[in-house]
Amino acid sequence: MTRRIGLFLLVAGLGTATPALAVEGPVSDVVCAGEGTGQRCTVSAVQPFADNRGGLGELSISAVRDAACTSLYILFDEPIALSRPVTLAVDGAPPQRFYTPRQLSDLANALDADALDADALDEGPQTGAAAEAAPPEFARFLAQVAAGTIADEDAGTEMLRRFAAIKEPRRIGLTCGPMERLMPLVRSDRPLRLEFQKQAGGATQLYHWPRLDRRTVEFRLGGLLEALDRAMPGS
Repeated sequence: MTRRIGLFLLVAGLGTATPALAVEGPVSDVVCAGEGTGQRCTVSAVQPFADNRGGLGELSISAVRDAACTSLYILFDEPIALSRPVTLAVDGAPPQRFYTPRQLSDLANALDADALDADALDEGPQTGAAAEAAPPEFARFLAQVAAGTIADEDAGTEMLRRFAAIKEPRRIGLTCGPMERLMPLVRSDRPLRLEFQKQAGGATQLYHWPRLDRRTVEFRLGGLLEALDRAMPGS
């Protein structure tokens, strides 16, 4: 499987901060499809949070488990700014950063073309909301592949293990590799801290402060994981 096919499967599957709230919404019933090793179960919860404009927002958080792994998907009630960083942090682990499909596609192209240098990620203009510069961790990864620290035949798998975290205008997804690294901490019931920026509505106005659109939300996944454990006791 080429890195491009692996990327396609991944995408298809998927200032002053707001004071964080650790309010857990009610957990939905677990919904499962398939049987045996093909079984896939999903459980969701709604996470409300206070924004820094005196209003309320909410996230729809879903944990999905199949025979391969547990993954995490979050839906936003308003579009987010793709040009700004989106991170998910758990105490004890480096923050996980999310990437646009365009960024991951550029990285996959660089690997498939054997263009193993940072300049390969900057070819071609980026426009619109996804016009975010290639993150430095991509360049470090390419340098490791070029130096042979990561074998070329392992580069596609390693790319997914490190960077399988996608952001889109109204959702983000964290799949097997990154989620696997966080699971021991998440299962210890440590809070997750999500930071993002809401997409500014309309034209930028005089005295508009971008930091007013920043959001920080804390939540725990204990209830969701326990529900999946009950539904899939052998997983």
